[in-house]
Amino acid sequence: MGRPIPLFTVLGVQTTITRLGLVSFGVAGLGLAGLAGAWSGLPLGAALLAGALGALSMFVSEWLHQMGHAVAARRTGYPMHAMHFRSILAVSEYPAEEPELPAALHIRRALGGFWVNLLIGLFLAPYAFFAGFGGGGAAWAVGFATFYNLVVLGLGALVPIDLPGTLTTDGATLLRYWGKDAGGQGQGGG
Repeated sequence: MGRPIPLFTVLGVQTTITRLGLVSFGVAGLGLAGLAGAWSGLPLGAALLAGALGALSMFVSEWLHQMGHAVAARRTGYPMHAMHFRSILAVSEYPAEEPELPAALHIRRALGGFWVNLLIGLFLAPYAFFAGFGGGGAAWAVGFATFYNLVVLGLGALVPIDLPGTLTTDGATLLRYWGKDAGGQGQGGG
């Protein structure tokens, strides 16, 4: 897919995106525009605005989720140094020379992201509720951002999905390390 495109660096964490990531956000924007038009009866211009704002909120929400992991990782003393958008989701990158870490540190890093999205979703929820009465593309986008943060990146991040090399959720990381002691051995049998 070629080299990742560097976007910016914040708090020592470099953010990059691949061409597939750019295409993924474009497709998401068009898909969201179609949903906004079909579900809300928005005219084409308002639906396209809703789709573009929805795709932008997906990027910003995922970036903030990953920055939650970065802050948690920095507090453990084993910081994250990059996030890569290979699709609409980003992958955290830690130094290759990082030693084997105790399970408790993996758990602390994994817990750094989901709560950020829950807070964003809870903050947006009242606005989404009241803006929904007025309708329009921006109101639809706020409703979508609320759902995306609360359900997909907030609670959804805790669902244990582990597809090696493709997708490992925070829930899968928690499940992998939960109940392991500092030496990496599981508690009781198995």
